[in-house]
Amino acid sequence: MKLIIGKVIGLPFLFVFMNLGFFLFSPEIFTQLSILLPILLLFVFISIDILIRPISAEKDAFQRLILIISFLIFPIFLYLPYVEFSYWENSLFMSNIYCYLLILGNFLLFSGGTILFCSRLQLGKFGGPKLVIETDHILIQTGFYRFIRHPMYLGFLCLFLGYNIAVGGLFVAFLGTCFFFLLFRYRMIIEENQLLEEFGNEYSVYKNRTKRLIPFFY
Repeated sequence: MKLIIGKVIGLPFLFVFMNLGFFLFSPEIFTQLSILLPILLLFVFISIDILIRPISAEKDAFQRLILIISFLIFPIFLYLPYVEFSYWENSLFMSNIYCYLLILGNFLLFSGGTILFCSRLQLGKFGGPKLVIETDHILIQTGFYRFIRHPMYLGFLCLFLGYNIAVGGLFVAFLGTCFFFLLFRYRMIIEENQLLEEFGNEYSVYKNRTKRLIPFFY
């Protein structure tokens, strides 16, 4: 209960941190519904994910420095799409497609958040943010995990990509998604090696019949 209360208390500070660029340089966006909607959706889904994720007492196999750097630059990735949008806002190109970007972006955002939420629940107590093997660890092969091995990463990538598109940052969406994909790929390799060492042939068979992120493709 104390952990949940602590997380809830920290959410307002998380909102300010995530949107630090907007608070410092573009506070006017908080009166623009088209920009405010993806900001709020992103925050809601990340908040839900934080509240439901378990915290393991085991040591994380992932490098803490990389996590800290990624966390610190996250607000930059959230602000840059608006900078790009401001540059193209009055162009004929953006005026013609912006309505479609809003629809596509918010759809991806909502879909990614749903995938992230459901896959976190499907892992249960094994779905914490750390790369660890618990003493009673079970290899989950149901739900999204029946088809892909890392649906939580897929959910976050869709969440991030959708946010960028909805805000209007197409170039930043490409660069940011590539950055987080490479980060997650590094994590996936570590996680898969852990699971292969723990479950042996069972994980090898599971790995051979599933894809990492996208069914039938990758």
